[in-house]
Amino acid sequence: MPDNPNVEAVLLAIDAGLRETGWAIFHGGHPVTTGVIAMTTSRLVDANTKVGHLVQCLDALAQKWRPGVVVYSQPSGIHWLLPALELLDTALAKWSGRRNLAVYAYTAQEVRAAIAGHPNIRSEELTFAIMSKLGLVGQAKSTHEWEALAVGHYHASRVGAALVGAPGAMNRC
Repeated sequence: MPDNPNVEAVLLAIDAGLRETGWAIFHGGHPVTTGVIAMTTSRLVDANTKVGHLVQCLDALAQKWRPGVVVYSQPSGIHWLLPALELLDTALAKWSGRRNLAVYAYTAQEVRAAIAGHPNIRSEELTFAIMSKLGLVGQAKSTHEWEALAVGHYHASRVGAALVGAPGAMNRC
């Protein structure tokens, strides 16, 4: 896959989190690759530092893949007021605004209900459902990567794109 794929056909799907963030790249409606963004340090790190690291890694992904659309899964449909999650949400909005990217956010429950039929399914059930839908049974990926694939598939199915194919190996930032 070239470093400069067609901008309009590239979708960056994110399962946003402070500890780990899963991501998936879709090109032309097909999943291409997935990865995880996480800090390698084991010491306690504040939320601002974690979000800063996430933004740096997203910059590197955007530089390589040139997405035209970003979709992400919000941690909860309940909309609890948690300062760290608000910081994350604000940082994603600013990052995508700086890059002039269209952004779509979906609740985890909305994605889970669409993919597996129930908004409160366990991660393992969502993993199996998205594996089956995308023909990726047996692929080794983290929960966050499967969540990113699920939100990307959900968005693409809402806009009418067909998704088939296997993403490449896991990538870490």
